[in-house]
Amino acid sequence: MYSKTDSPAVEHLLSRLRESLSAATGTRRWVVALSGGLDSSLLLELMARLRDIQPLSAIHIDHQLQAGSADWAEHCRHHCERLGVPLQRVRVQPASSSEAAARQARYAAFESLLQSGDCLLLAQHADDQAETLLLRLLRGAGVAGLAAMPRSRVLGQGRLLRPLLNISRAELESVASTLALLPVEDPSNAQDRYDRNWLRHHVMPLLKQRWPRVLERCGDSAVLMADARQLLEERAQDDRSCLVSGENRLDLAGLQQLSAARQRNLLHDWLWRETGRRLEQRRILSLQQRLADTAVPEGMQERIANHQLRCYRGGAYLLPLQLPAVPDAQIVQVGQEVDLGPGLGFLRWRPAKRGLVAGTELQLLFRQGGERLRPLGRGGAVSLKQVLQESGMPPWQRSYQPLLVHQGEILALPGICLCEAVDDHAGLIPEWDAFGLS
Repeated sequence: MYSKTDSPAVEHLLSRLRESLSAATGTRRWVVALSGGLDSSLLLELMARLRDIQPLSAIHIDHQLQAGSADWAEHCRHHCERLGVPLQRVRVQPASSSEAAARQARYAAFESLLQSGDCLLLAQHADDQAETLLLRLLRGAGVAGLAAMPRSRVLGQGRLLRPLLNISRAELESVASTLALLPVEDPSNAQDRYDRNWLRHHVMPLLKQRWPRVLERCGDSAVLMADARQLLEERAQDDRSCLVSGENRLDLAGLQQLSAARQRNLLHDWLWRETGRRLEQRRILSLQQRLADTAVPEGMQERIANHQLRCYRGGAYLLPLQLPAVPDAQIVQVGQEVDLGPGLGFLRWRPAKRGLVAGTELQLLFRQGGERLRPLGRGGAVSLKQVLQESGMPPWQRSYQPLLVHQGEILALPGICLCEAVDDHAGLIPEWDAFGLS
């Protein structure tokens, strides 16, 4: 398992590490995210001592943001060679020099590299967790933010695990010293212009002095917040299943029946899942106030990340910011399934006692304005505009309504009606599912 000459401190840490790893059942390969710093270097060193936990490899991400980044990569190579651990080195180009951009690029690389059965091991520890919790508290985060870093989660085809999350930096430094590790030091860690570094250097020492168990308490709070987050997500899932229909329409009358807290929880969850963006509490409060009003403006429209929120006839619809172009006209045959394009759904057919003859060639057109038709059972001609309004179709969807035309006359509005020109015999009725537009 590990060397008999290891000190009791090392053996104790190895035991705790093994216990943490036991939660990652089904793992076929362990992959250490190796920066070359103390924490990840120690994690790799300890993993190499657990001989029965194999295979083991490492990934080094070079962000190319520091002058010495190539030297760090070389340091990692030597470390892995000494331990006999395969190393994969990856260079990324963050969108900016910010910590958030570097993190985004790093995790994108991890996600693309992980294979099914891989478990990526990150070396964040109890101090990192406490700092994350306090930073998010100071930024006004809600329950989801205060859950801080999860111990484990899905990442790409694999899984992410932080096995040192309940171990202090001081304990890791002590064991690293015992093992005579010589990690690299990122010079940016000493720069107080980063919020985390300022908190680490100036606030955490005082908190530890006043409250010696502050790391443990912060860890406990993060776990409680994670539980609360799960409960809120489960509550929101129940409300979504009742109030959000398949076309991404939120029933405003149903929303108004919920308590104020459940309204906010549902809006937070729905918008986050659809847009990938967690809105600030002030924005959620503003939306709640407008949507919970029994007189919601019919034409209300608001941008949310890369989406737009629109209201129509008692529903709030979440749509792409850029709606697709109206398709070109084409010739289709009755019974032919037609893909109308991304976000525009399909033209499909079903048998009926009265319908169109299979194989008949028709023009598939789209609304231009001024069209008239004679819907079956209507008893005369009526404008297309009126029929679409009566159908309850949202205004932004109407220009995409397919029209099936023969010799200049509309025979059918898929999903809405047949017209009088359709002969009275068995055939096929066209249907249109405009899921992506509503």
